[in-house]
Amino acid sequence: MRASSFLICVWCIITAPGCIVIPIGDLLKGPVMQEQVLVEGAGFFSKEKIAIVDIRGVIEGDERQSLLFPQENVVAETKAQLEFAGSDSQVKAVVLRVSSPGGEVTACDTVAREIRKFRERTKIPVVGCIGDIGASGGYYVAVSSDVLYAHPTSIVGSIGVILQHFDLSGLLEKVGVSSTPVKSSPKKDINSLFRPLTDEERQILQKLVDDMYKRFVDTVAEGRRDLSREQVLSLADGRVVSGMEAATLKLVDKVGYMEDAVAEAQRLGKIESPTIVRYTRVAKSGANIYTQLGSDRPAAGEIRLTLGPGQASTPRLYYLWQPGS
Repeated sequence: MRASSFLICVWCIITAPGCIVIPIGDLLKGPVMQEQVLVEGAGFFSKEKIAIVDIRGVIEGDERQSLLFPQENVVAETKAQLEFAGSDSQVKAVVLRVSSPGGEVTACDTVAREIRKFRERTKIPVVGCIGDIGASGGYYVAVSSDVLYAHPTSIVGSIGVILQHFDLSGLLEKVGVSSTPVKSSPKKDINSLFRPLTDEERQILQKLVDDMYKRFVDTVAEGRRDLSREQVLSLADGRVVSGMEAATLKLVDKVGYMEDAVAEAQRLGKIESPTIVRYTRVAKSGANIYTQLGSDRPAAGEIRLTLGPGQASTPRLYYLWQPGS
């Protein structure tokens, strides 16, 4: 429901006489996911489809808040799109369009797992296509494809993990504020904003980061069959490269554009005249294979430090390329 329609309903409720019962829960539900045809195939009664599944922006597991209703997170949206494609017997191939700098470790890992499960369950080929960026967790997700393309101008790579630590103790001391937590054990407030890390605590957190880093390397080595684990390790220093260099380094299979990925999906799906569709909650007129999802994407810079009452926002591990962080 559009914001204007919702406001009209609210105005009617306020100004109408008597008592009216309105199912507000239904009003606050977001738009239903739907299929939008981008290219019409030659089939008349039956169509062989290529479905475009979009993964855009920072990959998070939390709902995005909006004025009227929460928007689904990238994990939920990706799963919904894959389920939509898997339930349609006419879908013969999927193009996974990735434009993401990564995100939370668990969210990225969950999305990658959903893609692998989709491939195993449906036997439908998945062709990945990295757009402007497929870095860190964006790349982690993309390597779950059967074949991976990158635009020549794509930013690819940034294999690695980051856990931010902020020490505000010096600043707080200047304004006369101190933190004295009551805790059950010395390490209960590890990574606290209100004091420096001890050497032992740094080692503990480094072990946590190293475990997630190992999983990243293993995932890339599994997805990029032309690279050994040792070769992946030699590239897993956080660097980013262009799509052209990524192909030379075998981080992707081929350099190409969206239509090249679609052609590859057509070949793998053995489709003569494909109908190309995407799944969206906001259909657009004049849409084509370059049309993105209608929802706004959060930028990497939108991951902010937020202080709540008595504690900081939950520290999280990220597969994220965020220059300047």
